[in-house]
Amino acid sequence: GCVLGIPEFLMGLVVLSVGTSVPDALSSILVARNGQGNMAVCNVLGSNVFNILLGLGLPWMIACIIHDEPYHTGETSIVEPALILLGYLLALILILSFFNWELSGPLGVLLLILQAVYWGWNIADEYGLVSFAQVGAWVSRG
Repeated sequence: GCVLGIPEFLMGLVVLSVGTSVPDALSSILVARNGQGNMAVCNVLGSNVFNILLGLGLPWMIACIIHDEPYHTGETSIVEPALILLGYLLALILILSFFNWELSGPLGVLLLILQAVYWGWNIADEYGLVSFAQVGAWVSRG
């Protein structure tokens, strides 16, 4: 990313996240093709929970032990991504219930669109084009 001038957030948002998710996606595809849709969904959700809790928790714990003080996340807030993740989880549950808990092509397309919206939101947020504060103001004007 540095050589090509790609911002760090974009590398993490797209390249790193896609790279770490490909093995999970492939294993989910394989088990779904074997008729084990529940296992595919559980794999996707479980790997994300694992990544959040262990992937963030372990490094933060080690940093706190080494430096003997709390780890401060700095200017970068984890509140917005956490709320977005919670929103997507709730949306997934609602969407799956709407599709009668069946995985289908149209559902896959819808989930891909949601991913594109997530990327678009984060890019717009990074460049100050949109934020949760603005959304709150829009909603309150309602």
